[in-house]
Parts: sequence; C-alpha cells; structure tokens
Amino acid sequence: MPAGDPLSNVPPDEFVKARDALAVQLRAAGDKEGARRIAARRRPSAALWIVNQLGGRAREQVDQLIDSTQRARRAQVEGRAGDELREAMRSQRDAMHRLVGEAEQVAADAGLALTLEQQRRIQDTLETAASTDRDALREGTLQRELSPAGFDALLSGSAPIAPKAKPAAVEPKAGVAAVASKAASQKQAFEARAREQKRLLQERRDRMLRQRELQRAQLVAQRLEGRAGQLEKLAERTRDAAEKAQSKAQEARRAANEASARLIELRTKP
Repeated sequence: MPAGDPLSNVPPDEFVKARDALAVQLRAAGDKEGARRIAARRRPSAALWIVNQLGGRAREQVDQLIDSTQRARRAQVEGRAGDELREAMRSQRDAMHRLVGEAEQVAADAGLALTLEQQRRIQDTLETAASTDRDALREGTLQRELSPAGFDALLSGSAPIAPKAKPAAVEPKAGVAAVASKAASQKQAFEARAREQKRLLQERRDRMLRQRELQRAQLVAQRLEGRAGQLEKLAERTRDAAEKAQSKAQEARRAANEASARLIELRTKP
C-alpha cells in the first residue's frame, strides 16, 4: 500500500472493520468521494496481503527479483539462452527463496500459518508482478493475486511455451527445452523447500507450545509454593499460640493449686 495509507498494514481478518471505520470518518469529515473509494475496497486474501507487505519489508529482494526477471526475459527474447539466462534465473531463484522466507515471517508476525497452496499463490503473484506490475509490487499496491502465463509460466515451471517459428529454430528450441527442464527442476526444488519450511514452522510452533506449557507449570508451582509457605507460617503461629496458651494454663493451674492448699491450711488452723 502507498505510504500514508491507514489500511496498508491492517491484517485481512481486521480489514473490514478498519475499512468501515475509516469510511465513516471520511464521511463525517465531508470527504464523500474518499469514503466511497475506501468503502469499495475489498478485503485482501492472506496471500495478497503478505505480498503487499514485502515491498516495504524486503525491498532489496523485491528489486533483485524484478531485475533478474527482466534480465531473464531479455535473454530469452534475444535468443541468448546461455550463461546470461542461467545467471538471471539463479538470481531469480535466490530472490524468490528469500522472499518466501520473509513471507513466512510476515505470516508468523500476524499469527498466520501459511499452507502450501498459499505459498504457491504468493510465489505466483511475486513472479508475475515482477514482470508485469513492477511498481505495484514495490509499492505494495497490488489489487489482486496474479498467475504466471507465457514466459513467466515457463520461468516458474508452470507451463512451457513454444518458440515462434523461424527458419533456423533448432538451437532456440533446444534452448527452450533446456529452460523448461530446468524450470521443472526449480519447481520441484521450490516444493521441497516449501515442505521443509512447513516442517520447520511446525517445529517452531511445537517449541512455542512446549515453552508456554512449561511457563504455565512454573507459575502453578510458584503459586502452590507460595500457598504452602503461607500455610506453614500460619501453622507455626498456631503452634506458638497453642504453646503460650498451654504455658498460661499450667501457670493458672499452679496458682489454683496453691490457692486451694492455702484455703485448706486456713480451714485446719484452730
């Protein structure tokens, strides 16, 4: 979202409430057109919202993805499917790997756990926007999720495309086949990384749950320890009071016995 947009960082599950409140504020301020535009905005999907956060949180990786995608496109269009294309695709994979990791962190910060399907949609939107909607990707203003097609699908491993028919097309066809094969390998590698990321995320969640259980157990133990200490002090005070009462009772008994003896003595005197 553009700078200054009050809805830019609002998570999807809070978006409708924040949008409606903002529209009411704008109407109250007399900005009916602004209120209408705000009210018409749809809640973004989790995948789209996360992608729109990356322009601000991982600008370097977004720029790297855009640059490498453009270089790969030029190399393919100009028939330079050698070292230049391989280097561009390597840079693209590196940027995508970093961005997927950052997307996981954005989701975790918002209390979300990405599914493999959401990860795929995030990757598709990033790859396509890097080619067709670069400014919106940088600024975080994408209005919908995107799917790769044509050259972008080839680079992502989604669907190979056939080169244009030319008189001497043997080498370009071979180059496209090699790129398609590598793209398929890249897709498999991405899916493997996604599974590994999901496993690591689950491990982190399990560790957090265990830590919370440990903290709760420690709090319970501390409360019980405190209660036991209070009861022990009460018992100690009760014992002290009982001992003092018993001592006073013994003194009173001795005094009573002495008084009885004196009475008997007085009665027996002539």
